[in-house]
Amino acid sequence: MRRKLPPLRALVAFEATARHQSVKGAAEELHVTQSAISHQLRQLEENLGVVLFTRKGRGLSPTKSAELLLPRLTEALDGIADITGEVGPDKGKAIRIGALATPALTVLLYELDNLRGRLPADIPVQFRKIEFDDDLDPLEIDLALQIAPKDLPGPENWITELLTPEVYTAFAAPEWLEKRGLDACKIDVGQLSPRDILLIDSDSEQFSQIEQWFKDASFALSDCWTFSHHIWALEAARAGQGIVASTDVVARNYVERGELVALNFPDFISHWWYRLLIRPARQKDPVVIEAANWIRELINPKTASLARRKVL
Repeated sequence: MRRKLPPLRALVAFEATARHQSVKGAAEELHVTQSAISHQLRQLEENLGVVLFTRKGRGLSPTKSAELLLPRLTEALDGIADITGEVGPDKGKAIRIGALATPALTVLLYELDNLRGRLPADIPVQFRKIEFDDDLDPLEIDLALQIAPKDLPGPENWITELLTPEVYTAFAAPEWLEKRGLDACKIDVGQLSPRDILLIDSDSEQFSQIEQWFKDASFALSDCWTFSHHIWALEAARAGQGIVASTDVVARNYVERGELVALNFPDFISHWWYRLLIRPARQKDPVVIEAANWIRELINPKTASLARRKVL
């Protein structure tokens, strides 16, 4: 049976344009010129006999026809990508996991043996670094561990699951405490100097919360040393350079190894949450389900110790 189908390139161009609501964004994603995208869109509109976009300022607004077409077309293209991927050796079997650098380096990468024990031996795993504001590419990633404000909607066309909030605690190395004759349970901020405090991004939400810890100190937090990356500050604290505010998830392995201890400052809960994103086309794939469970159990403090022992 011969199917009456529009040109595949035109469908791909439309799908990318509709997601970005921009010809420019689609052209950058597909590595073609904007005029090529515009040509493909005109071709598809002529083929279907409908208008797909209207101008809205500098961007494009999808019509009702486009809104009807987009989700089913995205699902179909994802399916094509999965099927064609299976033709190459092992390519279709691979699972692609995206994660921010901090939880990847401090949690996930320590538990690869655990993941190996859960998956069939012939399943390759590809880890991809993502950023806070990345638009996840469904052709590059199957599931991802993100951190985002709790009330921020997940990316369109992805399954989003909230896992646990970031809970901040003050930590320091036992050697640092011993050198200064300090007790982790009785830290007197009056004895501290600004160089003892290792801050992560002084303009972040955590800054105002941490300020409450040191409200009786003889210095301002603006005088403290700051680090643009969580790992830098955490490693500096581990090396005995001062006090760091870190989360229970990120600092967990450091504490269990005896490299950091929690101090007597009150915890505070951030409005940022860890969340799991799963590509709908693979949500029922047993391999993806197992990898998602691995992430859930490691990130949730209540199940982290169980996840380390659980090898299926």
